[in-house]
Amino acid sequence: MNRLYFIILLAAAVVLACEKKPSVPEGNKTDQTEPKAVVSPEGCIENDIVYAFMQCGPYEKFGAKTWFKDPVVRATADVYNWKNDHPNGIKVSWDGKADVSVSLSLGGKVVWEDTATGADSYTFSGVIPGVEYTYSVSASGSPVKSGTFTATGQVRMFDIPGSWNWRDIGGWSGLDGRKIRYGWVFRGGSLNGNFIGEDSSADVYDHTKYEWSPEAQKACEYIGIKAELDLRGDPDDPGVNGAEYLKHTGTLRHCQIEGAEYKFIMTDLGYQHPFDRSSVIQGVAWIIHEVKKGNPVAIHCKSGADRTGAIMGVIEGLLGVSEGDVARDYELTSISTELPQRNVRYASEVGSSSYFLSKKKGIFSLEQSTFHDQCYFYLNQYFDDVHINADDLDWFIRFMLQWDGFQRPSYAKNYENNSLESVYSIDTGSGLHTYGL
Repeated sequence: MNRLYFIILLAAAVVLACEKKPSVPEGNKTDQTEPKAVVSPEGCIENDIVYAFMQCGPYEKFGAKTWFKDPVVRATADVYNWKNDHPNGIKVSWDGKADVSVSLSLGGKVVWEDTATGADSYTFSGVIPGVEYTYSVSASGSPVKSGTFTATGQVRMFDIPGSWNWRDIGGWSGLDGRKIRYGWVFRGGSLNGNFIGEDSSADVYDHTKYEWSPEAQKACEYIGIKAELDLRGDPDDPGVNGAEYLKHTGTLRHCQIEGAEYKFIMTDLGYQHPFDRSSVIQGVAWIIHEVKKGNPVAIHCKSGADRTGAIMGVIEGLLGVSEGDVARDYELTSISTELPQRNVRYASEVGSSSYFLSKKKGIFSLEQSTFHDQCYFYLNQYFDDVHINADDLDWFIRFMLQWDGFQRPSYAKNYENNSLESVYSIDTGSGLHTYGL
């Protein structure tokens, strides 16, 4: 009897202890449960991986860490096998299927028109976040649906058939906390087109055996691209640096965007040896030149990572983007659909392929105290024979940040007979050679 009484008391004590044990909030169980993938909210232009990536906390220095080692980012990337450089779109639906015409307007101006056959929905892709769009859908001239929407998110990505890794550099925070303008500078991978030769293993550099598809052309028109900068060399005309080109690069032949300005500037040696070769400066000069003409510019190499990353890094730094955000933008290339296998590019490991962005051999090694000043100084006066005038750099900063109050640094210089055209066209300075069609 005493033993039974003791067992009853012990059981009661255990129950009481369990009732008094404090519960653990779900948000504090990270050490006890596996991290879960996240889903981007409705109306956000960022796909799930990018949304998870952009929700990670910031850090100050380029290469201090990598976001792709964050457990939530990795869990989300795993869902897509680390391949998702496609944007989320804004879907509009209606009752019944019909052959429809759709239009999209911004600020009272039509920015896109299209048709769809037997459709009960349409997805608008590549829209600018934070602004109100107006859409309309009609069938045989009769209204089907109309309305407005405002997308959220920051990273504005694009699908270009036959290519990969395309995004707008707009939205990043720059000088004075101002956001870079959307719609003027885009980065991405090779525009290869479709192979139309008899043998896909032969003459892969011959552009006459590639065709630029109507679907790709339509996508570029939708984005608004008016100028294209190809950072790869021209294998048909390697010029004075031909031996170096053949040694340091091997990429597919270009296809040009129809109706867009086009320029070759071989950046291979410039991004690998930033203090010996100044082709990165040439590339920036051409970009500023085209934007001044009112032409939104697409910049690409093969993958859109290192050569493109060097150009984008110095442009973003010039505009005041932090080292950490430049690293974040660089790492977004890791989810490119270019290759079937995972090809993660950690900012913390840059250096073997892109010396331009390495901490000890690249732009960050200059003695100026801020990243903005390092980029401004490099473009303006690092080399004695290739430099961009302060007036042109200042114009670009003010335009891209919509900030008339920008004040140039005290060391800034202008040079005689130094137009942007003379900068990007030079073929004798600092071991340079450029190509143009």
